[in-house]
Amino acid sequence: MTRARGASRPRFRLLPTVLLTLAILGLPTVVYAWGRSSSSFDIVRVQVDGTRLVPEKRALRLLRRDYAGRNLFTVTAGDVRASLRPLCFVSGVTIDRDFPDTLDVTITEFVPAVYALAGKRWYVLDEDGYVICAAARASEQVSGSTPASPRPSPSLSPSTTAPVVTADGSPAAESGDAGANGSSQSSRQRLLAGPANAALQLPRVTVTGRVREGTTIGDKAVAEVLKVITALPGSLRRRLAVVENDDGQLTLRFAGGPVAMWGDTQRTLAKTVALRTVLSRYKAAGKTCTELDVSVPDRSLAKPVLR
Repeated sequence: MTRARGASRPRFRLLPTVLLTLAILGLPTVVYAWGRSSSSFDIVRVQVDGTRLVPEKRALRLLRRDYAGRNLFTVTAGDVRASLRPLCFVSGVTIDRDFPDTLDVTITEFVPAVYALAGKRWYVLDEDGYVICAAARASEQVSGSTPASPRPSPSLSPSTTAPVVTADGSPAAESGDAGANGSSQSSRQRLLAGPANAALQLPRVTVTGRVREGTTIGDKAVAEVLKVITALPGSLRRRLAVVENDDGQLTLRFAGGPVAMWGDTQRTLAKTVALRTVLSRYKAAGKTCTELDVSVPDRSLAKPVLR
């Protein structure tokens, strides 16, 4: 009997520990259940951070419409992302509950890389070829907000597209959106003209095949062109207006010149170095380079010839 009573003592001493553990684990559940039903945690204020392209006022209107007066415990990041779906540049969201009554939303944005012409319609793509939205929709949402990188050229108005130069250095004729100019305008003319009322300063490319918002394009040629564009240093990328692709041979047209014959998508770094070196030499000589061939970077050619 003495041994049996001794064996029961450890179990008796363990009981408070078990009860304390259950209380610790159960307390958050009890608090959460109470919080979900308490009006003390109804949302009064909504705050938004991280917006550059996304119109902040519109984001706030959408969030206040859906969550003002709603219990703070019940809102999830998925709910907020669904509420902001009309805003095409929203890539993701995180939320922070600032108790007792404030919902903090931090927005992550897509970073636009190019305007892509598919048939007669313009789209905005990111660096991975993801179709963010149609160009017209982007213009409608970005108007009145500060564009993100790539930034407009200092010599250009933020509300206009970058000018395109022809092979002889003269400005190419500008025109409106592809859809507004009819079928008489060739694909190349539409590419040089750019989308109407473009709110972003982005280089322009053409895309073959089907393009749909919210998907990644399957055009491998465009994926290779995007690699070239994104590899350019910021000083050149901000000036890049058009990239033409003629059966794998690229031509890069920069705002204010030059027109650069790039060749294939190989040796991008060497070609970039050659391009910058030649342009630096022309600048030092006080002249403007209008045409440049870096397709063989070790033997670059440029016009006019420096003497």
